[in-house]
Amino acid sequence: LAFDSLCVHHTPVEGVHRVRELSTEQVDSRFREPYHLGTARTCERGCTGYFAMPSILVSGPVRGDFASLFKAVAKAQKKGEFAAALCVGNFLGETREAPAESAPLPVYVVTGEDAIDADLASRLAAKNVRWLGRSGCEDVAGLRVGFLGGTYDEATYNETAPDDRSDDPHYTCDDVEQLAIDTGAYRNDGGCDVLLTSDAPRGCDAILIEDDPRRAQIGACSQPLGEAMRSIKTSYHFVAAADEGWSLEPYRCGVGGHRRLTRLHALPACGKKRWLRAFTVEPFASVQEDLDTEEGARAASVRAGELRAATANPYVVADAAASHKPPPGMTKHVPMAAAAAQEEDEEAAAAVLADAAPPPPPEDNAPVVASFPTAFGGRGQKTKHETQVVSAPRPVYTAPNRPAEAAPKEKKPKRQSIYANQNGGIANPKKGKRKRWGDPGGQF
Repeated sequence: LAFDSLCVHHTPVEGVHRVRELSTEQVDSRFREPYHLGTARTCERGCTGYFAMPSILVSGPVRGDFASLFKAVAKAQKKGEFAAALCVGNFLGETREAPAESAPLPVYVVTGEDAIDADLASRLAAKNVRWLGRSGCEDVAGLRVGFLGGTYDEATYNETAPDDRSDDPHYTCDDVEQLAIDTGAYRNDGGCDVLLTSDAPRGCDAILIEDDPRRAQIGACSQPLGEAMRSIKTSYHFVAAADEGWSLEPYRCGVGGHRRLTRLHALPACGKKRWLRAFTVEPFASVQEDLDTEEGARAASVRAGELRAATANPYVVADAAASHKPPPGMTKHVPMAAAAAQEEDEEAAAAVLADAAPPPPPEDNAPVVASFPTAFGGRGQKTKHETQVVSAPRPVYTAPNRPAEAAPKEKKPKRQSIYANQNGGIANPKKGKRKRWGDPGGQF
């Protein structure tokens, strides 16, 4: 079945394009397992329908215990249908042989500290186990799955990746760049549904409090992967846990109308508690609500509430704590939607940093004297100022760059005119008032 961007009405099973809407009860059971039905949305052909939501199994490091993996997968398959099983971390362990039996359902693998050569990859494929590769993004059971195999090693990180894309215990900067390009990290509408890495990104614990027990469980993290996660957008991120498994609260990623929730889960090694987990993932390409319908408007409202309730992007918080960033929109080549999302996350990051900052030192109780205007005179008159004792200095409203006022000069006594009359009249009778223009005067 093709589940890229078509609803179950338009699957090639029917052979024709059906526009008639179907209810959940009317949809045939073959669309329900292992592809559960989500809310009704609008597909690329313009009608409203139910999109497939594949159910998958995710495992931690197997370390060569293929029998336990296949047994647990077969047991889970009896309780509910699953489309595929994904494995992160060391898959081979000390053994370099393919499993003796075939997997009960398709198994997709990314490596950790072990490496898979071409010959071993072909033998694994014969047992229904596929190695995804060094890094990239592929379609698995109707989901966009990004992957990065290997672990981080600072000594070999800047080396060039081999041209034949053969496996290596450590990834390079080319592999991280290839992951970002294939998942569409540099596009607003890019991203993947599931991301598989063996390393945990550095900065994932930035939103945790100091005494959170998950800080001790996270262990060593990858700095290059943490920097890349600022741009990579995914709905689920699965990593290999160092000891016990742990999970983070959903956080926001993406910009504008392409914002989504990301859930990070670290899975422990095979045999430990909750080493194999089941997830039902809704493809993000189908999350386009039809606001003209009641169900679509309700789904959009629920999604907006989930985004508001989610935490800030931990990698943005970690980056804000490590260095000062200019305000959004002041940097070049930043779209307005990306700037708005970055501003929201940086505000949340500032709030987290403010809570973790030490309390300020106590201030002195010395009074602060400030001068501020109390009245504004008319034209040509100076503003009256008053000096008071205040708790904080108030601004003085003066012109910018105004020079300091000079000391007032002493006023000289006004010279007395010889024609001045004590009664206010004119002492010289010959110096009369000026007549109006055109006044004939007294000569007529």
